[in-house]
Amino acid sequence: MHEVMRDYPLATLVASRAGQIEVDLLPLLLVEAGPFGRLAGHVGRSHDLAVMGDEMKSVTVLFQSPNAYISPTWYVNGQRSGRNAPSWNYVAVQAQGRIRLIDDALWMRAHLESLAHAQEAQRIPPWSASQTDPEFLAAAASRLIGFEVEIESLCGKRFLSQQRTQADRLSLIQHLARDHGPGASAVSRLIKP
Repeated sequence: MHEVMRDYPLATLVASRAGQIEVDLLPLLLVEAGPFGRLAGHVGRSHDLAVMGDEMKSVTVLFQSPNAYISPTWYVNGQRSGRNAPSWNYVAVQAQGRIRLIDDALWMRAHLESLAHAQEAQRIPPWSASQTDPEFLAAAASRLIGFEVEIESLCGKRFLSQQRTQADRLSLIQHLARDHGPGASAVSRLIKP
């Protein structure tokens, strides 16, 4: 589950306050500490999450891998019986925990550098915050407020045709690799033959 959270860090965060639900799409950084880990993120100071402040107690965060439609014609076993139906393949992780806001310039600077490093690590050459004008970075960081979510529960769901035969899974991998759907190729790499 941590691998999915690291590989697909743009997550849906759901918070509530006095019956009002706030849903946001935010890049989150997994910090592996505690039994399930901790998530670090940031929003603008005028963002609803920052305004909700201490009134929020816990949040739910959803991470999702690429996903793809599965055509029933791609199944090798079952074509003779006609007992196939379309499906969808995906991996999803749900984290729940307590959230706390962090209004600290040093924390924000370290967080932004860590978030950029996590995304730039595979790029040649990787971009670094040291390449940005320090005054510009300080001004940008001052308009943000950080938060951490101490994960108290973590659950995942994987539907990658694992209940199918090896022949079906191999067929799906081949079809998805050739498919032009936006997540098809990535899903083909998630399925285990």
